[in-house]
Amino acid sequence: MNKERCIIYGGGGFIGSHLCDKLLGSGYDVTVFDKLNFSKKNIQHIHDKIKIIEGDFNNDVDLMNSLQGIDYVFHLVSTTLPASSNDNPEYDAETNLISSLKLFKECVTLKIKKIIFLSSGGTVYGIPSEIPVKENYSANPVCSYGIIKRTIEEYLYLFNYLYGQQYFVFRLSNPYGERQNPNSSQGAIGVFLNKVINNETIEIWGDGEVVRDYIYIKDAVEVLAKSVSEQNAVTEERVFNLSTGEGHSLNQIIETIGKVSGKKIKPVFKEARKLDVPVNILDNSKVKNAFGWKPTTSIETGIKNTFDYLTQQKKQ
Repeated sequence: MNKERCIIYGGGGFIGSHLCDKLLGSGYDVTVFDKLNFSKKNIQHIHDKIKIIEGDFNNDVDLMNSLQGIDYVFHLVSTTLPASSNDNPEYDAETNLISSLKLFKECVTLKIKKIIFLSSGGTVYGIPSEIPVKENYSANPVCSYGIIKRTIEEYLYLFNYLYGQQYFVFRLSNPYGERQNPNSSQGAIGVFLNKVINNETIEIWGDGEVVRDYIYIKDAVEVLAKSVSEQNAVTEERVFNLSTGEGHSLNQIIETIGKVSGKKIKPVFKEARKLDVPVNILDNSKVKNAFGWKPTTSIETGIKNTFDYLTQQKKQ
């Protein structure tokens, strides 16, 4: 029997590489689509088990060619970051929204069985008035990144309504873990750990009381991989928060990093930023019920695993 085929757009990144591992382990054929000359570091351990396509997500021909023979599509691509997306909303719309619509149209033409879109639990809700935030909370995102993610979700609904295209949307909270880029401008846990390992000062915007819902990457991709085989008929729901349902402040994260690393950490506090939502904790009861799943990695264990990984990387 032929294996079913999944393609992961943005598959060479932190989240995509862990999803590759999980899908391979679940018996799928996996294709990774990522930009030209992308770093293969995250997938070097499985490069002989997957197909790799280098191309431009904004190029119609590249998209069309990459979808041939595919059953399931994972859309993990984003060309912008929440913190900088407001600087150039036109670019955000052109490179994320328009290309997503072209992808969806092609999926309908080729009768792709399901599209699984990774949305943003941190930005699509704006500044929530209720905590934890449920999926039906109607919100006003305060950054272009969140607006575009939300709009892509709406278009998936439209493509389902018009053409019957099956899909799931996962609004991911704050993922962290091995292979996350510690030099990025997002991903507080990885960035902080890296600074501690290198004896650098941690800088925090605000007073450190910003609360986020941090989810360990291996817990998160378990649901994404499960969603391939889950029939939409089993659950009427199509949009899910993917989170732990628990919040931790930056100060608590720093305290845990101190315990794990055995180092005394003295962060420098800077002026708060307007785009930082004070508290974001996502209600995860829907995803737990629909997929028979729950996050199993505690914040201490997840941070310890990430710390060990980054320490090992530094030695290499």
